[in-house]
This record gives sequence, C-alpha cells and structure tokens, in this order.
Amino acid sequence: MRNPSNRLFAFFFFLFLTAALTPAPSVWADEAKAALTVEMISQKVADAQSKIQDVQMDLKMRMQDTLSGKTQEVEGSVVMKSPNLVYAHYKKPSEQFLYINGSMIQMYQPGQNMVYQQESPKGAGGAAGPVYLGVGQELKRYMDISRVSISQNSDDQVVLLFIPKADDAAFTRMKVFIHKKDWWPYRMEVETPALITQSEFSNFRFNQGVDSKVFQFVKPHGADVVQGAIF
Repeated sequence: MRNPSNRLFAFFFFLFLTAALTPAPSVWADEAKAALTVEMISQKVADAQSKIQDVQMDLKMRMQDTLSGKTQEVEGSVVMKSPNLVYAHYKKPSEQFLYINGSMIQMYQPGQNMVYQQESPKGAGGAAGPVYLGVGQELKRYMDISRVSISQNSDDQVVLLFIPKADDAAFTRMKVFIHKKDWWPYRMEVETPALITQSEFSNFRFNQGVDSKVFQFVKPHGADVVQGAIF
C-alpha cells in the first residue's frame, strides 16, 4: 500500500538619493516599500517570468503532519520549461521522479516500480495546492482565488500571504517569499488541514537551453500504473 507520507505537494530596488534638500535615503526607502502593492508585485513577477524560457533549481522541502507531528525531509532538483513543463528528481528520503506536461502529472517510484498518474483539474482552485511557482501563471492564478496581503516588505525581499476565498480550497494558508533582486519566488510555506509544508528553492540557473526530451516520461518495463491523486 502506498505510504501517504510520500505525497508531495507538488511549489516563487530602491534608489539612493544624495540631494541635500531631499529626505534621507532611509525615508525614501520606507516610502517606496509602503507604496508597493500586491498588484505591482504580481506584475514584477510576471515581467521577470516572461524573460525566462527554462530554469533549473535545487529543492529542499520539510513536511509536517498536523495530527501526528511527524516530519519528513525531501531533497531534489527541479527543471521547468515554459510554458507548462516540469521535471523533478527527488533523492531524499527515497528516489522519485515527477513529470508534469500540461495537465498530465505522473510520478514514478522506482522502489515500488509504480507509476501514479493524475489529470490536473482546470483552474488553480481545483489543484491540490501549488506544486511550484515559477515559469507560467501560477502566482497570478493563486492571487485570483485568494485574499492576498503583503506580510513582509524589506529591502531584499517581499512576502505575500494568501488566504483562499473558498472554504473548499486545497490549502488554508500560504506564504510566498520573493527576492527583489530578480522578482523570483524562492520559498513557500503552505498549510493544509493535513500538512504544513516548507519549500525552499536555490542555485537557480536560467535560460540554459534545456532540451524538451528531459520532460518526456517513458513508463519503465513492468511498472504498474495507478490512476488517482498524486498530491
């Protein structure tokens, strides 16, 4: 029987003024931060993403079961290609391979020689929580179904807090941490009734010309295929 703990959710500048009669730089910075809105952040992220054809990154994820308190550490790497291709290789705690091609999601677990397949529902509201934020329109999609506020705004990052509008959404609370240096989401904290998940992305490599063959999944010989929810 499949271990539920192996389910992965599948996850994100200021001016320096020197004029003598103008306010001090710290005052200007405070005003600039105060003027930043959710809509402006969304646009900055969208503009940054529009320049990216592919991205590779490392992933560390910590999942905590809300009932038992047990935790699980996940490590791996992720490759994404615009507009909707994702490949993830999980190395810890066990080897797993995740392929997302449009609406089709497939997870291969070599230890069980099992392939799990899921057709993703249309719209972010039907998904089981954000898998990755990056190339594509994921951030905007979750903004559309959530009440969004700025929970932190410093010189180097901004943090968005998402509270879903619908009671039956797949998450109850989500934070997205965004670097201002490139307006790219690099950390997510997602709460659901069953799990609290913290995901951190690092070692970004942009526009390396990733071959589309990376995202093509071929079912291993003898592997059993199970249709159903992966996340």
